[in-house]
Amino acid sequence: MDNKERGKKKGEKKERGSWKDSFTTRKFRGGAYATVLSVIAVALVIAVNMLASKLDIRFDMTEDGRYSLHDETIGLLEGLKDDITIYYLAVTGQELQEFDRIFSKYDDYGSRVTIAYKDPVLHPKFAAQYVDDSVKQNSFLVVNESSGKAKYVDYSDILIQELNYNTWQFVTTGYDLEGRLDAAIQYVTNEDLPVVYRVTGHGESSLASALSDLLERSNVTLNEIQLISAARIPEDCDILLFCQPQSDYTEEEAAMVRGWLEQGGYGIFLLDYMTPLLKNYNGLLQYYGLETHEGVVIEGSSDYYMNQRPYMLLPTVYSSDITDSVRKKKYVVTPWVTGVTLRDDQRDSISVTKLLYTSDNSYIKALDSDTLEKREGDKEGPFYVGLTLSETVSGGETKIAVYSARDFLINDIVGNTYDYGNDDIFLNTISRFTEQESAVAVPTVSLEQERVVLSSAEANRIAVLVAVVLPLAIIGTGVFVVVRRRKK
Repeated sequence: MDNKERGKKKGEKKERGSWKDSFTTRKFRGGAYATVLSVIAVALVIAVNMLASKLDIRFDMTEDGRYSLHDETIGLLEGLKDDITIYYLAVTGQELQEFDRIFSKYDDYGSRVTIAYKDPVLHPKFAAQYVDDSVKQNSFLVVNESSGKAKYVDYSDILIQELNYNTWQFVTTGYDLEGRLDAAIQYVTNEDLPVVYRVTGHGESSLASALSDLLERSNVTLNEIQLISAARIPEDCDILLFCQPQSDYTEEEAAMVRGWLEQGGYGIFLLDYMTPLLKNYNGLLQYYGLETHEGVVIEGSSDYYMNQRPYMLLPTVYSSDITDSVRKKKYVVTPWVTGVTLRDDQRDSISVTKLLYTSDNSYIKALDSDTLEKREGDKEGPFYVGLTLSETVSGGETKIAVYSARDFLINDIVGNTYDYGNDDIFLNTISRFTEQESAVAVPTVSLEQERVVLSSAEANRIAVLVAVVLPLAIIGTGVFVVVRRRKK
C-alpha cells in the first residue's frame, strides 16, 4: 500500500470520526443558544398567558375598541349625580362573553355605578318590582336608586339584525349594548326629556329607520303635527322638525310657525332642492336672514368630496359645542346640498354660528344641467351646509338649526357611526337646544368588515402610489442592483 492510499484511508477515518467534533463548532453553539432562547421565549409566553387567564387580565387590541368603553360613556359615568345599579339578567353560567366584557367595565369609572348579576330563573319576580316588561335572557335592567326610576333593556333591542335577501332570513350583523345602556342611564337620570314634533302634511320625507332608532335610544320623544288642522303648537313641544316639504305651506301655517318661533321656539330645518321654490316655507328662512339657492352645490376641490362624486360633499367642520365631538374625528358627508348664504338685510340681533361650510371652489349647478363642470354664470361658493342662529326675543330666545343636504340623515350615513358623524351633530343639536346633557351616541359593534372612507383626493393619491410610484420604485431598485453587480 503506497503513501497515497494510506493518506486516503486516514482521511476517511478522520471524516468518520468528525461528527463528534460538530458539537463543539461555533455554528452548533450559536444554534444551541438560539434554540434555548426560543424555548425560553415560548415558555414565558405560555406562562404569561396562563397567568393573565388565571387573573382575568385582558387588553383590548381591537382597532375599534369593541371591548372598551368609549370616551362618551366614560364622561357620562363620571358625571353622574345619582346612584345607579345595572343588573345583568342572565342564567348563571350562561352570560354572553361579548356582553359581559362591556358590562363588567361600567363600575370602573366613578363610585355612582354598581353592577350586579340576577338570574331570572332563580329570581323570576325581581324585575317586576321596577318595570312591567317581560324579562328575556341576557337582558339588562338599569335602576336609579335615588329616585326609583328604572329602564329595561331588552336583548332583542341590543342585537342589530338585517334581512339576508338570499335566504330571506334575518341575520345578526352587530350589537349595541353600550349605546342601549347609556340611553337607559340617561333615561333614569333625566327628568325632562326632549319632545320633538315633526311637521307633516306637505309631502315631507319620512325619517330613516336608523334615525328613528337613534332618537328612541337617545330618549327623544318624536311626535307628528299637521299644522293645517292644529289650533296651536302643543305646549310640550321643545323643537319643531321640518323634513324637506315638497309642497308649500299655507300663509296661515307659515304664520303659526313664525309666531311660535318669535315667542322663543326652537326649530330644525332639513332642506332639499325644493326649498327655494316654496314661497311661504322658504319665507320662514328668509325672515331670519337666510337665502336658499336653486340647484345643487358641486365641489371643485377633490379634497372636499368623496367617491369621485363632486355632489357628495365633505364640508369643513367648524368648532362649536355641536360639532366638537365630531370635528377631526369622523367624516361628515353631505350629499345633494342646497346652497345657503346670508342675506344682506339680516337683522343685527341674529347671531349665526357656522357649523359646516363648503370650500371657496364650490359652485351651484342647475338640476337640469347636462354637465357638472363649472361654467360662466354658475354661482360661486362658499355656502353654508349647516348652521345655527339665535335671537333674543320677549319670550326668551329663538333657536334655529339648518342642514341643507338632502341625504344628510339617510340610513347608510346614520347607520354607519364608525365613520360618519352626522348622527352626532343631529343629536347634539337637540341636546343643546333643550339644554340637556349631550345625548351619548357611541358606535355599535359591527360583526361585518369595516369600510374605509376616503375623500376623492386621498383615493387618487393612494391609487397613484400603488399603480405608479411603487412599481417604479421596484423597477428602479432592480436596475440599480443589476448595474452595480455588473460593475463588480
